[in-house]
Amino acid sequence: MTLYCEESLTAEQEAHIRQVAPAARVISARDLALEPGLIGEIEVSYGHLPAELWPKATGLRWMQSSLAGLDALLQDEAIRDHPATLTNVHIHASSISEHLWGMCLMLTRNLHTAVLAQGSHAWDREAMIRGLGNLHGRTLCVVGLGEIGRRCAAIGKAFGMKVIGIRRKGAWGPPAPEADRIIGPADRLSAFSESRVIMVVLPHTTETVHFIGRKELLAMDSAYLLNAGRGSSVDTDALVEALRAGKVRGAGLDVTDPEPLPSSHPLWSMSNVIITPHYAGIHPGYDAEAFAVFIDNLARYIGGRPLANVVDKTRGY
Repeated sequence: MTLYCEESLTAEQEAHIRQVAPAARVISARDLALEPGLIGEIEVSYGHLPAELWPKATGLRWMQSSLAGLDALLQDEAIRDHPATLTNVHIHASSISEHLWGMCLMLTRNLHTAVLAQGSHAWDREAMIRGLGNLHGRTLCVVGLGEIGRRCAAIGKAFGMKVIGIRRKGAWGPPAPEADRIIGPADRLSAFSESRVIMVVLPHTTETVHFIGRKELLAMDSAYLLNAGRGSSVDTDALVEALRAGKVRGAGLDVTDPEPLPSSHPLWSMSNVIITPHYAGIHPGYDAEAFAVFIDNLARYIGGRPLANVVDKTRGY
């Protein structure tokens, strides 16, 4: 078996591979550049093969990504149509949920404003208490009740919030005790209208583009909107309008559409908007955790067992 690794491996990582697949031939991007004919021999890939090589990767059976969302990769028809199985990693729940709640607390407690005032050495208590919000007793709506969404919901419960979860299968999916109520996408307007905080952790699919559009934003009633899924889930122009109209009281955005956000975009200068450059999922130890997922899946592959975290190429996750 020939195994391709996109990034250079450490001696420890190579040792882990040898423990699971002692007979494997491990090649790197440098090896492939020196000997392009190796592309047809690759059976397993850890990391992404360049899109232009996929039609020549006739022996590829499985690619393990170190990312969660593969929507950008699957925009290429050659990759979508390739028979190889794709798997991803689910190691983002803690960091993304903490990032979202960090932005939420900054907005509700005016912490972002206080930090700016601190830079000017200004003690302006009246300005800080103006428009303060509370979470206890309010309603949280989590849009996308997967592993990340459920952790967001659990933290909301710890704040004493009522939690509504939205997922594709609605109440018919697996149990999610973190949510008080679970609904399907068709009922989102009523959920948005009663929620003080709305957290969006949706993948990019044809079904989720502008899942929160002008109609959904108009249904909100002074809500805080936070997005760490994909920027395409929210209609950016409509969001600007909703922020100006007060339908959205504040926004925390780790993802935007377009991305990166142009420097002239009005969202940058809005005092009730926090923007971070799409790093909510990054955390110390990320590479080691992703590699551990690969090693576990490699053992499954060698043993003929089902792989974990298989990606639906049609849905992109």
